Amino acid sequence: MHEHKTKDRASPSGFYQPFLRLRENLLQSCSNLPVKPCPPRFRATDDESSLFAVAMQEVIPLDRQGAHSVPYYARQCAPVVSVSEDVETLCRLTELVDGKGHFDLSLSDEYVEGQVPYLDPRVAAALKAGVLPIQDYRDLHGLTVAGAQDCLRQFLALAAARDYRTVLVVHGRGRNSPDHLPVLKSHLQQWLTMKRFRRQVLAFASAQPWDGGVGALYLLLRRLQPCQKREKRRI
Repeated sequence: MHEHKTKDRASPSGFYQPFLRLRENLLQSCSNLPVKPCPPRFRATDDESSLFAVAMQEVIPLDRQGAHSVPYYARQCAPVVSVSEDVETLCRLTELVDGKGHFDLSLSDEYVEGQVPYLDPRVAAALKAGVLPIQDYRDLHGLTVAGAQDCLRQFLALAAARDYRTVLVVHGRGRNSPDHLPVLKSHLQQWLTMKRFRRQVLAFASAQPWDGGVGALYLLLRRLQPCQKREKRRI
């Protein structure tokens, strides 16, 4: 009978540890490898200037220093052309006639505006810019001063009853009046600052060109309380 040799896999502690002698085996294997000598270090025989001279011995220098360099030119700015004030004014008027320009009516002598002190500046700016939707309008052309005042009173009462906030009143520029003066316009300003109408109007401003320009007024009306609305309806 042949005897079978068995490996002693169990450690003294009773557990199998296959890598117990791995470090010893690796060290033994490395010790058996042939040792190669290190390559010799480079030794410079000449200094750098000598090596550079040898490398450049076939190079031919230029005859003149900077012969092929690009010449420098100073930057030249285009001359500023001054436009006369008359030419600029004519160009702006041409744009306005063609509908391409924008004219700020607040810079005109005919522009008028007014508002209560506590009004939100953003609301006032929107009214002047003509961005608030116009809910109704009334044309006072051809009316007398007394007739225009009565028409304005009825119009504002009707607008308040309908809970309108932004309306337009056309007063004209007085071109057909005897003195070519906007009579209704001046009276309309006075009426809107009187106590009777001031209780209904928060602000007014000359309209934008597409709504009549300085020949019309935007009116921003107050929001009436429910009790005030009932009184207006009785009227």
